[in-house]
Amino acid sequence: MPRQRIAYIDFMKCLCIMLIVMYHIDHEFFNYLAPNLNNALQAFRLPMYYFISGIFFKLYEGFADFTRRKVNNILVPFVFFIVLNFVMKCVEALLRHIIGADPIEVNPVILVEPFYLRTWLWTTPLWFLLSLFWVNILFYAIQRYIKPLWALLLVTIALSVAGYELAVHKIQLPLMMDTSLVALPYFVLGWGINRLGALQPSRWDKWGVAALIIALIPIYLFSDFLNLHYQVLPRYWKLYFFPFLAILTFFWACKPIKRVPLLCHYGRYSLIILGTHPLFFLPMRFVLIHYGFEPGVELTLIVFAVTMLLELPTIWILKTFFPRFVAQEPFFKVGWKL
Repeated sequence: MPRQRIAYIDFMKCLCIMLIVMYHIDHEFFNYLAPNLNNALQAFRLPMYYFISGIFFKLYEGFADFTRRKVNNILVPFVFFIVLNFVMKCVEALLRHIIGADPIEVNPVILVEPFYLRTWLWTTPLWFLLSLFWVNILFYAIQRYIKPLWALLLVTIALSVAGYELAVHKIQLPLMMDTSLVALPYFVLGWGINRLGALQPSRWDKWGVAALIIALIPIYLFSDFLNLHYQVLPRYWKLYFFPFLAILTFFWACKPIKRVPLLCHYGRYSLIILGTHPLFFLPMRFVLIHYGFEPGVELTLIVFAVTMLLELPTIWILKTFFPRFVAQEPFFKVGWKL
């Protein structure tokens, strides 16, 4: 039986993916609006995704079944979107050749770059999926073999400190494993919130918006730059205090929200948006700048609006014709073994 959707969780995912798309279109967009706004949003934009994934963490039927599910839901889409972007670039290269435009180089080595490089062409946002996979595997081991809650939290802190020290000394592990160590507490926070029963309606939910408004003041004033991808981190306590504050108050404020059809639709299929939005905004932004648009608020909003509109048919096509590749149906069925 399919799991019932939680409207406010889909709404949270929608807001996160929209902020991510805007940031990718122009890294300075939010700072055009307010000087420290980008740093403040960094406090929960990606940490929130780890948090939401942690909410739905389960051990399932053992490690093989757990891994099968995570391969289906994370690694299969990761590989699919890499291949999809490569195919679309091949089509673009062919069209450029036909019309005599400036050529672009399309090298098959791009297909394997994500497995050994930190940054790769066209599909860089997919780094998050690699990191999320390892966070799930890591927490499975912790949850499976460490039973006392105090010990589980202690191990989580120790691993996050290890990840932080790697970042301080500019040591990067393959496949985003170092980022996964740093991101683990955000995931555990989501698991803990579910364990406490906080997903259920409460008489205190009406105070969530007020709590968020109050929390936004220190978050905006004191948040420092945070980039989990490149492991550019603030001080250790800031790495978790402000994201935790932002995540918890935003979660609290969203709980009373009922289903908002379009926004919840985007949130439900945010994985598809994550994997496909570079296909739209990169050429669109290039063309608009070529025809005289200056980088700024106007350009970003135009590209963002058109990108999100194009995502609607893209979501329908991929979930209808490629459901096994975008985590809508299992790629590996029950009984698959490692």
